Order: sequence, then C-alpha cells, then structure tokens
Amino acid sequence: MTGAVLSGAIAAVDFDATKADVRRAVEDFLTQLFAKAPDTDVARAAGYAALGGGHRWRALVAVAAGKIFRDDALQRVLPAACGVELAHAASLVLDDLPSMDDAAIRRGKPCTHRAFPAWAAEMTPVFLVTLAYRISLDIPSVPAAARIKAALELSDAGMMMIEGQVHDMRQDLAAGACDEARLLTCYRLKSATLYGAAAKMGGILTGADDEDAARLQAAGIDLGHAYQFLDDVADVVAGVAEVGKERGKDAGKCTAIDLFGVEGAGGRPRSFNQEAYRIWLGSERKPIGCASLSPRRAGKRASPRRRAARCRSAGCSR
Repeated sequence: MTGAVLSGAIAAVDFDATKADVRRAVEDFLTQLFAKAPDTDVARAAGYAALGGGHRWRALVAVAAGKIFRDDALQRVLPAACGVELAHAASLVLDDLPSMDDAAIRRGKPCTHRAFPAWAAEMTPVFLVTLAYRISLDIPSVPAAARIKAALELSDAGMMMIEGQVHDMRQDLAAGACDEARLLTCYRLKSATLYGAAAKMGGILTGADDEDAARLQAAGIDLGHAYQFLDDVADVVAGVAEVGKERGKDAGKCTAIDLFGVEGAGGRPRSFNQEAYRIWLGSERKPIGCASLSPRRAGKRASPRRRAARCRSAGCSR
C-alpha cells in the first residue's frame, strides 16, 4: 500500500494540472450524462444548473483524496465525484429560490428559477440528487460494499446540509444569536460537510481503511470551512464579475464578516488549511498525501480583496 500511496500522492502534487484534468473530466462526464437524459423541462433545468460553471472544488477534493491511494483515482472516483457536484448543484438551486435567498445570478448567469418555469426549477433538486445517487452507485470497477458505503456518506452529508440550511434560514441577529460557535456549526453543516464527504468518499472508493477515511473527512471539513470564510469575504468585496453572483446576498445573516471583519475573516482560511494538513500528517500516510488536498500552500498573506479575487479559482463561484 505504501508504494501506491506515494505514487498516487506524487501524481497529485501539481495542483494546477490536476485541477484542469478534474474539471475537464467532470464537465465531459456530466455533459454525456445529461445528453442521455429525457428531454424534459426538468432535465434541461438540471443540466443548466449543473453544467458550464463552478470550479469543481468538491470533485477535486474527492479525486485528490483518492490519489493518495491509487494512481487511477480519477477514473475510479469520477462518477462519485460528479455525484457530489450534482448534490452541490441541487443545494444551490434550492438556496437561490425566492423562498430562500431569492438570488438572481448564479455562476454568472440567471438562477435556475429565473430561467425556467417555477415548477421545473422546484423539481430540479430532486432530479439532481436522484441522479447523483445513480451515478455514485454505478461504478463497476469498485466493490459493491465500497460503493454503498460511499453513497451513504453522501446521504449523511445531504441530511446535514438540510439541517445547516435550517440554521441559516432561522437566524435572528436582533436576538444576539451571532457568535462563533453558532457560525461554525452552521457552516460545518451547510457547506463543510460536503467537502468532508467528498474527501471520505474518494478514500473509500480507492481502498482507504476506516481510520484514514475518517482523517480525510476531518481534513475535508476544514477545507470546507476555509472555503466558506472566503465566500463570506467575496460577498462583501466582490461581485458577479469576480465570483459569478451578486454582492451582499448575506446581508442580515450571521457571517464571518460580522464576527471577524473583512481582514479577520480573510485570514482564517489559512488556519483551517493548516489544520487540515495537521490532521492528515498525523496519520501513517504522511509523506506527501495532503499536498493533493489544498491549493496554494501558504505563503505571504494577500489582502482580503486579493483573496476574494482568487476566490473564483478556489471554487467560491460554487
């Protein structure tokens, strides 16, 4: 196993090349998938929501985790990584609905509910999640037990995301409910848990044992927290041109900006990334495995505005 760990991790160290490969593979896989779907308003809305946008950060986390264990992780993990992306797209369609954030722009184009009939947009998340489980379970090269175990992780993440959305929708800033513990609970549930599931699924599908899979999940959750803090900064200092969505959509909610300010919130992702490294380096697989899990290892700190400008390439366009 050690040789596979080393070779797989070394193959993933070139972050830019790996990111490009994963993005291309995800887009190709999903394009072919939707080409085979029934030609209905719902299927078209689902394709609109899932294709042609976002930087596939969650899929990248799944594949990078798998590369620690197998050289062929991209091929082996790709269907499940795409399943994670579909589940994420479903959450965005829901998040943008008039009853939620009532957003107008997502990934640089009109939100799904503004481009399709309301009834089709409301059915789209169901379509996407159903398809996510279908492709996550249909990986003949992976033992059935591992496929089921990975799919259950996606299900668990979905349940936690729903709980997180409830936290997000029922905030009451007037009652003084904005504190760090509440914020991190909400972010772990609504965002970071899917990163954790992606990392754990990537490990499960490539032969990680339970201990390593749990480490991957914990490291992924920290990466998800880093993303969410960057997203909060972007909501204040960036706009459609930078991150593909409107500025100020988090107004009235408890965010990292409320607690730490733009500078403070912009600096927190570094500590989350370092914690992700610490978690993985505590395992016996520590040679270079975690190098595949996070872009742009820490160097000189950039300004919050510059970090927000980078947010698009780090996945903040969701």
